Amino acid sequence: MMTSRERILTTLNHRQPDRVPVDLGGHRSSGIMAIAYHKLKKYLGVDSGDIYVYDMMQQLAVVEPPILDRFGVDTVELGRAFMTDDSEWQAWTLPDGTPCRIPQYVNLEKRGDDWLLLNKKGEPIFIQKKGSLYFEQMHFPYLERNPDEQDFDDLEDALAQMSGLETPGEHFPLDDKGLSYLAERAAALRQSTDRAIIGLFGGNLFELAQTLYRMDNF
Repeated sequence: MMTSRERILTTLNHRQPDRVPVDLGGHRSSGIMAIAYHKLKKYLGVDSGDIYVYDMMQQLAVVEPPILDRFGVDTVELGRAFMTDDSEWQAWTLPDGTPCRIPQYVNLEKRGDDWLLLNKKGEPIFIQKKGSLYFEQMHFPYLERNPDEQDFDDLEDALAQMSGLETPGEHFPLDDKGLSYLAERAAALRQSTDRAIIGLFGGNLFELAQTLYRMDNF
């Protein structure tokens, strides 16, 4: 019988594995919304652990080992290598009233009935309006610009304006120290599991432009 990592590698190499690989939460695109995850845990009778929301915009939950084992999941997201101490998380409440934990570095502020997610400068960049299940982007650095008439010299600053939405593992600087820590934690995660580890980033052709301009303008 193959290990999960062998099963994934075999499949990626277009060879026949011992069974179809299973992915749940190994990537943001295969994740599960925290409210649904809480209901899944209740249905399965899993009362251990908290609900950890690692992606604030999409309200995605960290899928815990008991659930991974229950469904024979072959993958794990690289972000699980980071923020392993409970002190790195803060208490929050999901839109349906479910208590949860969110990253300590996330800066939220409630204004009226709405939640605002602030960047490192304290500027609101995402909003979760009353009755909404997700955060929506409200700040677009290049909203008023024509892409044909700029040289993008301030791209780094524009991207910095969107700081504060990072998921675990993306929240530290990518300097020598940060890259060394990334490698160290990734190696430790690999030693602790035989599941295939999926990298941190998820995106598409339009995502960066949409973030900067807003899709209708781009």
